[in-house]
Amino acid sequence: MKFQSEVMDALRKGIGQDDTVIKWLQDILDVDYSTARRKMIGETKLSLEQFGQIIYNYPHILELAFKSILRPNTFITHYSSFRSRQELEAYLKGIIKRFETALKHNSVLKYVARDLPLFFFLADRRLAEFKISLWTNQLKGGGVQRLNIETYTLCWEVFRLYQHLSSVEIWNRNVLENQFQMIEWYCSLNSIDQYYRRDIYEIMEAKLLDYKDWSIKGQKSNGGKIDLLFTDFLTMNNGGMLESPNLRLLMTALSNANFVTFRDAGLCAHFNDEFELHRSYATSVTCCNELERERIFNGMLAYLRERRGD
Repeated sequence: MKFQSEVMDALRKGIGQDDTVIKWLQDILDVDYSTARRKMIGETKLSLEQFGQIIYNYPHILELAFKSILRPNTFITHYSSFRSRQELEAYLKGIIKRFETALKHNSVLKYVARDLPLFFFLADRRLAEFKISLWTNQLKGGGVQRLNIETYTLCWEVFRLYQHLSSVEIWNRNVLENQFQMIEWYCSLNSIDQYYRRDIYEIMEAKLLDYKDWSIKGQKSNGGKIDLLFTDFLTMNNGGMLESPNLRLLMTALSNANFVTFRDAGLCAHFNDEFELHRSYATSVTCCNELERERIFNGMLAYLRERRGD
């Protein structure tokens, strides 16, 4: 029962006060309020199946509950990859929940972009279709897979919440290069044609202009603040950390479409130290350095138009 007590304490920290936890358990475990309350206060034991349901619906409960018994340098992570539409939608819903929590805590997103960031692709349906087809290894065999309205609604909700969040973003100056090489390769394989390629480049140009506009104002379209910096090199993978006095959540990429999420204080601290080191070297173009901002964005846009064939 001691571990069950740890689980319930973790639910209180993550979800809310006792009544909120009881109602959440009532819904997740499909039991009445009285039964959920007895589970919460420890009068009756959780079955293994019920514990599994809690983990499925709130994966971070494991890390919170096991925190006191984990050895140093032992971490519990939430791992996401995509082999089906259902897994993709579960990943997007996970981001939505984290961003909603981050907004409640007035968190800042510290983001590193070796190539174009996730949110760049979720801002447009065609970009999202290209990126997700790439993630799910569909491009090589079946070409670009069209998103249904339910999946794209989730993509757009992630982007909408991102626009509300304040962010500090460090971008590699060569952030476009990897995307260009990728698009050209798939074009050579006839997975996409030259018309689709041109269309993608036009959309990318429009989104870059949005980021340029945000950097001039220091604010995204939905009101979240942005500090956009550029650097000549990055030793970090694409990913970011949500940070506030009451929350630190690290989300990073292991490879093309394999993502891990950590709450561990040590890992978050290491990310923050490295992020701040890169930040001290990088050049901010937000509300300052107008000439440098014009040089960087004009160079990126010219490169994009050259690739497009203008």
